[in-house]
Amino acid sequence: MCDTFICPPSLSATGHAIFGKNSDREPNEIQVLRKYPAKEVASKQQRCTFITVEHVRQTFEVILSQPIGMWGAEMGMNEMGLCIGNEAVFTKMPIAGKNTGLTGMDMLRLALESCSSAQDALYKLIALNEKYGQDADGGYKSKFYYHNSFLIADPKQAFVLETAGPFWVVEKVKSHRAISNGLSIGSEYFDIHPEAIPFAMKKGWIKRWEDFHFAHVFSAYWMPRLAKCTMRRALNESHQKKGFGIPDAFAALRSHADEDFLPQDGTTAGVCMHASGLFCPQQTTSSMVAEIRSGGNHTVWLTGSSAPCLSVFKPFYFHDDQLNEEGTVEHWLAWESWHRKAIHDYKTAHKVVDDWRRGKENAWIVADRNAANNNLHLHLQTLSAQAVQESDAFLRKLQTLPMKNNSPLLYKLLWKKHQAAL
Repeated sequence: MCDTFICPPSLSATGHAIFGKNSDREPNEIQVLRKYPAKEVASKQQRCTFITVEHVRQTFEVILSQPIGMWGAEMGMNEMGLCIGNEAVFTKMPIAGKNTGLTGMDMLRLALESCSSAQDALYKLIALNEKYGQDADGGYKSKFYYHNSFLIADPKQAFVLETAGPFWVVEKVKSHRAISNGLSIGSEYFDIHPEAIPFAMKKGWIKRWEDFHFAHVFSAYWMPRLAKCTMRRALNESHQKKGFGIPDAFAALRSHADEDFLPQDGTTAGVCMHASGLFCPQQTTSSMVAEIRSGGNHTVWLTGSSAPCLSVFKPFYFHDDQLNEEGTVEHWLAWESWHRKAIHDYKTAHKVVDDWRRGKENAWIVADRNAANNNLHLHLQTLSAQAVQESDAFLRKLQTLPMKNNSPLLYKLLWKKHQAAL
């Protein structure tokens, strides 16, 4: 389960597009932050998670948030200012379950490495779906097959691409937009697979052309409802008003369905998702906000940890060495150790974290804006290193904080089981 949003330049407080995503995965799946430099390779063949595909020989530099063991990524940005986030969507179209295709995460990385604009990436993703399909297990320990939707954005424009098997539909984003784990494009669209409507008529899913509504026609019934994707999408979009800024983006990704929230009551209705048992087995394992500046100096804010409500967004940049291909496994594990104590004394933990990060994140946002607007790239590199160091030092203090365990017995047992399997 995931949530992704875009605020266009015309509505943002910064005058630049603001992109964000929470990646919701299995609690023990480490999600690693990595930067892959631009490179030229000898072969056009690229091994993805399950299959080998044709790829470009010259790639762009990318910053990615990757589930461990996956070639692809849940979300990311390239040096040209292209951002993509994907969502699992559940449709009437069958999946064979033979791992003969691409995961949505593979498709996302292939597009980021090879495309310079949102429109190029849109049609790249469509072509990948047509050529290779999406028969690929996107799970970690549990098998998880699904089709994908994508939110694709660059400094000037954004698109939503939704798929159902070989069929697809596109919306050109005109205002604030969020996507979640369900099809959402209806009868007003920018482009559509030429056989989507004839196929639906042949199956008897619609009687007349004017009845066509992509989401209504192709959606599965139960999974979108269990995922509460409509509620999450509405919650996400409720934060997005004119003058939307980076702090608002952080707040959107930290939002819960209930203001008096406790992790033990976590459901799939929260944008910041907390695993609580059978009906909410996944949690937010990494979060990203990107400011896509039309003049370059893009900023990628990443937690590199689960539960953004209990962690810190830090700024990262292209063409420096703060992130590398080795990734941030130890960083994720260190914050996860704290998270697994904090969820049992949530009110105390949340207040301590919120009191510290509110001032720090705001100071980093101001420093980032000043350096980016004045093309002070060395200042940006220093800021990124400083933010990582300060958040790591804060984590060390958090780890010494006395914490109670106020959780119900079943919730304690759930997390004891997760801990034993990590």
